[in-house]
Amino acid sequence: MMERKYLGSYLGGHFVPVTDPHGVLFSLNPGNLDEKPVEFPFSNPHVDAAVQHARRGFKIWKRISVQERFSALKKYREVLAQKREFLAFCDSFEIGKPLWESRQEVTDCLALIDHFLQTGSHTSLETTVSEAKAGIDGKIRYFPIGVIAVVSQSVLPLVSSHSLFIPALLNGNSVILKTSKHAPALGQAIAQCIHEAGLPAGCFNFIQGPGDISRRLTGHSEVDGVLFTGTPETSVAIKKQLLNDYWKLQVIQSGGKNASVVWNDCHYESTLKSLLLSALSTSGQRYSTTSRILVHKDLYPRLLADFHQMFKKCPIGDALNEKSPNFMGPLVCEKSVDDYLRYQGIAVREGCEEVMRGKPLERSPRGYYVSPSIYAVPQADPKSVYQTAEFFGPQVAFYSVTDLDEAIEITNQTQFGLVASFYSASASSYEHFSSEAKVGICHWNVPTTLSSYKLPLGGLLKSGNLRPMGSFSSYQCTYPMSSLVLPVGSESSGLVFPESLTNWVG
Repeated sequence: MMERKYLGSYLGGHFVPVTDPHGVLFSLNPGNLDEKPVEFPFSNPHVDAAVQHARRGFKIWKRISVQERFSALKKYREVLAQKREFLAFCDSFEIGKPLWESRQEVTDCLALIDHFLQTGSHTSLETTVSEAKAGIDGKIRYFPIGVIAVVSQSVLPLVSSHSLFIPALLNGNSVILKTSKHAPALGQAIAQCIHEAGLPAGCFNFIQGPGDISRRLTGHSEVDGVLFTGTPETSVAIKKQLLNDYWKLQVIQSGGKNASVVWNDCHYESTLKSLLLSALSTSGQRYSTTSRILVHKDLYPRLLADFHQMFKKCPIGDALNEKSPNFMGPLVCEKSVDDYLRYQGIAVREGCEEVMRGKPLERSPRGYYVSPSIYAVPQADPKSVYQTAEFFGPQVAFYSVTDLDEAIEITNQTQFGLVASFYSASASSYEHFSSEAKVGICHWNVPTTLSSYKLPLGGLLKSGNLRPMGSFSSYQCTYPMSSLVLPVGSESSGLVFPESLTNWVG
């Protein structure tokens, strides 16, 4: 068992233990509730301390060359790779993902950093616009925004946080990271890697805490921007909190009620495997998880029956068990289990057919284990709570559809617009679906849970605020400065005075 040891907040290049805590987070194993948790205290004053260190760190970090920032983050990437087993362990231990999945998340995280380092920084770009005004050239340059608060989500804590703070740092901003309350040891491990990489003091800071700490951080008067991944309810709270601070950068990434549409000309075997990955990865808790499967009526009975058989066979158990690997571990917390069971009750009350009921599973040692669930929806209803609400867990609602327009209508009936997948051999059918689906990401024959940071990443409606990250990250982490440039001694027809006043100016 790898050791998890409390070190403190990471402030100004040092770990600072909390001496007067306002509360405690617990690093616990949701797959083994009998194991003693490790306490990680948090402190309200550490928020202000982190911001002040970040302000000082920003003055240094933004002035060093892009190449120096590149070298520092490359060193961080090397340390991260050296610590990959510990990071994967913390991820599996605290979140409950099987080790094979946590290791894949570390690999994805390293690939993400490689991508951003290869892409470079917007702050090194300078564009000249000839004749921006008559006789005057223009110039566009990019500058870092300042102190950026990064608040990341639970179930993909490594990829989620790095996708936000790596482009922020690369473009010259200083960062304060606040990771999920469910993963205090993993968040601290990220700060340890930063420390070992030797980044300049204050450019990266890390604090722990629940939602109240996040609110203190995002609303701090000296924070210049917020990069947030979380629930729609918290997203709304942040928007309201920052109503008077409209000038602050706000990038919001939120959840989804994601649909996979399966057409009768799909490649059946690969589609079935893809749907299982979309529904059960991370125990169905990702924001990109498929929770609705819309199937052409000709294929519906076969797919539902085969999907049901695969769900029943899904290996569920200890995330850290490598002798007998599982595909699903526990849910992340007790509330997730309660919500998962509650929404199944709503499905039944609203007239859905219970194909497979999800229930708590008894395991030794005890944990937040549940079995998957499947419900057949007799009729699409945009007023249905079960059909439109976002909730997390390994559950899927099945719909039988007769034509593509019906599939599009059901896909768009929720207030979320993150990701959809379309399974078909027809390019024209995919083009029709993708042009009408109200989502920020639309895959073709690919699981909803796959994403690429070489592409824009963001959702519509409640799933985001139209500021995608991924390949658009540099635009979100910098501001453009426009300049009209007239060299000394040059003349421009743009310097125009009324002819009647020429004597006045000489």
